Amino acid sequence: MPVFLELIKAKGYQSVAFTGMAKNVGKTTSFNYLLSQCAREKLAVGLASIGRDGEKVDGITGAAKPSIWAPEGTVVAAAKEAIINSTAGLEIIEDTGFSGAMGQIYLARVRRGGEIEVATTPSSQKMRIIISMMKQLGASLVLVDGALDRTSSAAPDVSDCTILATGAAVHRQLEVVVDKTAARAEQFSISGVPSLAGLIPKEARQKIANGSASLAVGEEGEVAMMDKKSLGYEENLLELLKGNRKIKAVYINGAVVEGLLQFFINNRKILQETVLLVRSGVNILVNHRIWGHYLKAHGLIYGLNPVNLIGVICNPTSIRGDGFFPEELVDKLATKVPGIITADVISGIFRQARRE
Repeated sequence: MPVFLELIKAKGYQSVAFTGMAKNVGKTTSFNYLLSQCAREKLAVGLASIGRDGEKVDGITGAAKPSIWAPEGTVVAAAKEAIINSTAGLEIIEDTGFSGAMGQIYLARVRRGGEIEVATTPSSQKMRIIISMMKQLGASLVLVDGALDRTSSAAPDVSDCTILATGAAVHRQLEVVVDKTAARAEQFSISGVPSLAGLIPKEARQKIANGSASLAVGEEGEVAMMDKKSLGYEENLLELLKGNRKIKAVYINGAVVEGLLQFFINNRKILQETVLLVRSGVNILVNHRIWGHYLKAHGLIYGLNPVNLIGVICNPTSIRGDGFFPEELVDKLATKVPGIITADVISGIFRQARRE
């Protein structure tokens, strides 16, 4: 049953990103699953990748990887070398004007179905433009494969929705896999800020809109720009807190790392009412333990552009040879991420727990 495609079509989404918790968690398998569903319904599809996808052997681990089979009519955004390595018959339609590590990036249409490599660009700004170009060529749905540790494809200004891949490769213990995945899903899905105007003065809101700086807002509305020091933004915040001053809100224009959340945890008495703002959940780069501690000690964190996470797909086996029972993994994940479709597409197991 094409569960994800049904949801995507019902919501009118035009682009979907795939991102993984680790290597070998089934991200490409998930990508292929949705691609095959699109092919069955004769949906015009575009394919792009933040990294490199479709190669037969992983460039880092050396492990065999599932190939990507592109049906006739598919639009592909790929670098010159990736096009050469593909067995599909490709007709180059347009030069995107961008280049990457594997050469100039072209838009091509599959004239004869076959295996392809997809290597586009790690730049989210360029990816937005390329997705738009693919839509103009007739792609009604663009699938974007995200590389490991590059979650920019999941950003709401790049893709309409996101599917997260996880599995036994993340950790040997089932509960750890579930906890790590649930934390990442929670980070992606942080709520949008209730009222930015009530927290940030107009001039500072303009700086946020321009993506130009991180800043802090004092109790009286005073704005202090923050430069990232050697120890992160913590030095800026310590300086601002001198003289028992209170901070109303902190906006981080970039990655939120463990040191910053630990600073909020350690200073929770004076920062208890301070709101932490991030551009989106993809900018939160902290482990599940620190994340859990932060939510318990503080918890006031909002995204200006929340990620639209529609599914979690899991691979119950790892290249180490160990793994979990598929149904147990899917069931436990579904309980931890209520409201989101959780699946093992190979076993055909789909779950969606109700939000309380």
